[in-house]
Amino acid sequence: MHAEPNFRSGQVLVQASPEELGDAKVLRYYPGSGVSIVKVEPGKENGQLTAFKAKGKRASKNYIASHFVDDPYYNTYQWHFNHIESDLAWGTSDGYGVTVAVLDTGLREGGNDGIGCIDTNDSGQKTGVDIVNNDNDPTDGDGHGTHVSGTIAQATGNKVGVAGLAYASCVMPVKVLSDTGSGTFADIAEGIYYAVDNGAGVINMSLGVSARSGLTNDPIMDAALDYAESNGVIVVAAAGNDGFRKNVSYPAIYPSVIAVGATDFNNSLASYSNRGKGLDVVAPGGNTSADENGDGFADGVLQETFGSDGVWGYYFFQGTSMAAPHVSALAAMLLANGVAPADVKQAITSSAMDLGSTGYDSTYGHGLIQGYQALNWTAGDSSSGGGDSGGDDSNSGEATCTDMDGDGYCVEQGDCDDNNADVYPGRNEKGPRSRDGLDNNCDGQVDNK
Repeated sequence: MHAEPNFRSGQVLVQASPEELGDAKVLRYYPGSGVSIVKVEPGKENGQLTAFKAKGKRASKNYIASHFVDDPYYNTYQWHFNHIESDLAWGTSDGYGVTVAVLDTGLREGGNDGIGCIDTNDSGQKTGVDIVNNDNDPTDGDGHGTHVSGTIAQATGNKVGVAGLAYASCVMPVKVLSDTGSGTFADIAEGIYYAVDNGAGVINMSLGVSARSGLTNDPIMDAALDYAESNGVIVVAAAGNDGFRKNVSYPAIYPSVIAVGATDFNNSLASYSNRGKGLDVVAPGGNTSADENGDGFADGVLQETFGSDGVWGYYFFQGTSMAAPHVSALAAMLLANGVAPADVKQAITSSAMDLGSTGYDSTYGHGLIQGYQALNWTAGDSSSGGGDSGGDDSNSGEATCTDMDGDGYCVEQGDCDDNNADVYPGRNEKGPRSRDGLDNNCDGQVDNK
């Protein structure tokens, strides 16, 4: 028996104009082919096809064809893309026409693989800028920004190296961090205004302050983030790598920002990833101390960049810095597919794969992002994925209870030992914890192997 190709759930194609279809809900009409996309109840596509064909109409499901990725390291080592439905998502969107501003250490050109598209203005000049040194040369001297940019828009389908998720989008490098990896709020805020004013649709910030600082607001940075939101620009930020359980870092914790935690190869929260108040979703961030998939390399996120010696290569990095650009890339794919900026966050959170306790939780937020599910989301639909889409921010799923041990969970949220911070729902019970005599993940079994 042959497996049916993937198709857009809740849609059928009918070769007829909207006028011919009467009360049918037409999502889009293609005048060249005379085909209408008709919305139907998911799971009832076959019945609707039969009905249309009985009326003499040409009709079919809206099948999905995919880009055949021939980048040699994609299937072998870029496990992180497969975990978020990259192959399926590419059948719908590749991010074309959207600019993603990467506020980071900059971008270096010259690798064998390279970034597929670097943003330019109407005069053909690259729009990248160096806020730190106040010039127009955002060359990366650290490697971090180049790696982050690769996750978003690495050249793909060129039979070289690795792939990028929103590979047809364009990167706008905005250097707000020095080559030592740090930067001031003044530079970062200016970078946000620059990105918005120069046409970015998405801003990625794999940066922040320590979550333990307790900082949740700043009058200068808040104003910049509000400016981005008011102009319909999606801002994504890393949750931070402090391993803190109470809250995520600033600016990720700001309500209009999509805060991203990190998962490992097993879809468990990475030990370094912050969680708690403000977390929205998680995405692959990797673990360079493990090789769970047995490919002979550490389970980091693989992209092209350069090392401390300046030598180009493909490097496995880990961190919420690596998780955030997966979400920025998905946001670009959604915008390219016609999703309104105001709906992008809900599309991402509502369609995420639920991990940990049911619904929103403070360890995984709404869950692990899923590209194909997000691209199939429609306004008013909260059925895709397992995330809790209720509420207008990431705190909507928090229970009002006391967390005695500071692990981000209380008894009412399923913590089976609220006096031990090493025990909570969804805790990774592999490795040394598989021999500690505790039910670390509260599944009723001690020391899962």
